[in-house]
Amino acid sequence: MFEPTFHARSLRAIGQDLEAHGITQFNLTSSENGYLVRELPRGVDSNASRGLIGKRAGRNADFDGPAELAYTVETIERLDEEGRAKRDIGNKLPDFFSLSQCLRAVGAVIDSKRGQLLQLDRNAEPDTVPSIVIHYQSSTGVEIREVHPSPNVYDYSVHMYKSRRPETDAMDSDGGSTEH
Repeated sequence: MFEPTFHARSLRAIGQDLEAHGITQFNLTSSENGYLVRELPRGVDSNASRGLIGKRAGRNADFDGPAELAYTVETIERLDEEGRAKRDIGNKLPDFFSLSQCLRAVGAVIDSKRGQLLQLDRNAEPDTVPSIVIHYQSSTGVEIREVHPSPNVYDYSVHMYKSRRPETDAMDSDGGSTEH
């Protein structure tokens, strides 16, 4: 089975690619060489949603089914480098609600527990709080399922951002000045 060292980095790169393809609801599973993503139809009317799926993000308009994408280690590394180059251009605050940031945050949760991702599901059910469900194997071999509601994932993302930028917190706490 594929064993990435950093789920946070891998999942952020995959999230950036899924954003570019317009995919928001999907199942992601670990495979021998990386990850497999299967897009889930949107909404209640699957025929109507299939028509929308084929017209998004430069995909073939004749395509009438959900996308299936494979991400190898090499693909993830390339996507990560491309994403890093884009992030280095500007020094703006990340969108903590973006798919890539949400997947990064959930990946960091798995990393912090030294787990191995088995499956990730992102599917917004009607009348529920959107969430990301992860299935992973702990370092002791136990399979664990966790549900991470969107508000919690947002909090994880903000916490990760703040923990990487201690100088920003210091400036905020003393009115913007670092000299005393």
